[in-house]
Amino acid sequence: MHDQHGLPTDRRHQPASADFSLFEPGRRALLALVVVVVVVGAAVLTKAVIEVPHSSFNIYLVTLAVLTIASGRFVIKIPGRPATVSVSEVFVFATVLLFGPAAAAIIVALDGVWVSCTQKHRRLYRTLFNVAEPAISTWIAGQVFFAIAGIPPMVQPHAGTPTILVATIGMAAVFFFLNSSLTAAAIALENGASAYEVWSRHALYLAVNYYAAASLATLAVANSSGLNPEVVGLVVPLLVLSYVAYREASTRVDEAHRHVREVKHLYQATVEMLAIAVESKDRGTHGHVCRVQRHARAVAQALGVTGDADLKAIDAGSVLHDIGKLVVPDHILNKPGALTRIEYDTMKRHAIMGARILTAVEFPYPVVPIVRHHHEQWDGQGYPDGLIRSEIPLGARILAVVDCFDALTSDRPYRPKLSDERAVEILKSRSGKFYDPAVVETFIELIPELRCEDRTAEEGSEVLGSMVARMAQAAGEPIRESDAEGARSTVAQMGPFVPALIDAQIACIFGAEACLFALSSAGDHLLVAHATSRLRDAVTPLQMPVGRGLSGWVVANRSTIRNADPALDFNDLAGRLGLRWCTSTPVFAQGDLVGALTVYLTRANGFSEKEAHFVGTLAQEVGLTIARAEAERRDKADLAVAGGRGMAAVS
Repeated sequence: MHDQHGLPTDRRHQPASADFSLFEPGRRALLALVVVVVVVGAAVLTKAVIEVPHSSFNIYLVTLAVLTIASGRFVIKIPGRPATVSVSEVFVFATVLLFGPAAAAIIVALDGVWVSCTQKHRRLYRTLFNVAEPAISTWIAGQVFFAIAGIPPMVQPHAGTPTILVATIGMAAVFFFLNSSLTAAAIALENGASAYEVWSRHALYLAVNYYAAASLATLAVANSSGLNPEVVGLVVPLLVLSYVAYREASTRVDEAHRHVREVKHLYQATVEMLAIAVESKDRGTHGHVCRVQRHARAVAQALGVTGDADLKAIDAGSVLHDIGKLVVPDHILNKPGALTRIEYDTMKRHAIMGARILTAVEFPYPVVPIVRHHHEQWDGQGYPDGLIRSEIPLGARILAVVDCFDALTSDRPYRPKLSDERAVEILKSRSGKFYDPAVVETFIELIPELRCEDRTAEEGSEVLGSMVARMAQAAGEPIRESDAEGARSTVAQMGPFVPALIDAQIACIFGAEACLFALSSAGDHLLVAHATSRLRDAVTPLQMPVGRGLSGWVVANRSTIRNADPALDFNDLAGRLGLRWCTSTPVFAQGDLVGALTVYLTRANGFSEKEAHFVGTLAQEVGLTIARAEAERRDKADLAVAGGRGMAAVS
């Protein structure tokens, strides 16, 4: 077995390493470990070579050597874990029992050499470690077996006796301890991790695997001068059947895991899309929902909510609780004065309509009850269903409190914001009537800490200057040489399918060209990640400071603008390119703002409502594609950090 994330527990498969030299400062402990293991391993192999000639070579020894090396090439990944299993240890232990620890140590050392020779970019110190460590573990484990069994090597044990059972357990335990602890220590020193954490990650799997292998080997050779044909005939078909069945099951589980990841990405994209829809309806929503989400999660955790599904439901509900306001007319939603009774009844419908909208999404966690009931009251006087006390979902009770507080402390069309102190007084006065007293008390205790987080978040997203000043300045500037590498990196992170997706979809709009602007790593300007063929040569060398130009303003404010002047982005270049109209919308990937998609028209008439909606949908598809590309990149990076068995670690 081997751990692809750094615990190498198989002596043949080594995980890839970071690019560093063993002789760099700070690597002395690793160097010392490698030297000690290699020296001891050399001593063990020297003794083994001296002892083996006294043994009689026969067809069984050759067969076991071939089976050990060959079976190590066939491994099965453990579903849901970065590790694999094989049956090669059965043949290693069988060699120990039939021909002694010396012969087995030489075979596993040769196996390590063979694997290292077949790998690319291997490092010498890893090769030496992967040859020496298995030889040490195998030789000492074999010595322990014969010491406990009370018989010398080359004398086959008699199965069924308590002594042989204890000896088999001892052999498996010693091999497990030495193999796993030495390789875990090497991985930990190499990567600066905790040796215990690396070791414990798959210790149970290894212990069971090695004990099962030792037991099968004992049964296969006991009471016989060689391999027991009857036992082998019974065991081998079971091993083959188990391998095939487990491999098939593993493949199916991996496919299921991939499907789950894709569904998660889809739900995240759906939440992002719906959140943008709410934001386009109410410009003050973005900051509000971000604060409410942070506050609601903090309160939930303080109240003891630990379930992943419940926390995700609260996160999504916090972002989407006002999705129903899409059906509320703007003149009511933004009315600066008091609402009439009819207008208030219309406003109250947003809770029911929000639940209906989200019901169609079929979220895998309980979002809909939170959205539907976030205006219920503790005394049963709320809406839409008049629920009372514990009948109200906990997520809705939490959301009601934090939503009220944020609304009171934010500017509204009908009143200026209140101070935190005044808002707290109002919450206390409504506790036990409107709101759950436990939630109110917990939230008030958390306010100082939450306000510090709010200030940090606001400082990170603050955009200087007014909207008019930003849009009045054209943004097309030659890209600096120092940003060239950043531009290439940004384009690479977009994923291979984004350009093709944009080009294919934009072709559906008559007279349309498009640019995908990506945020630089510093987040202070936009780079042209992709442009359609007619614009590519002219606009690719340009950069756009965040907050300037049309696309820069869209990124800074996370808002969509329809039918604007392309000159706001490209100055006179827009006229030379024949661009007359443009629509720009932000692009989000897994909740993170990554840039803007801006579509330009060369025809005389601007974007229709349907075409503008099409651009928004395309931006969501682009964001989802980028998120998937980033997830795949992370998965490949995780696999690259890992690898195998023996130093495992060591390629």
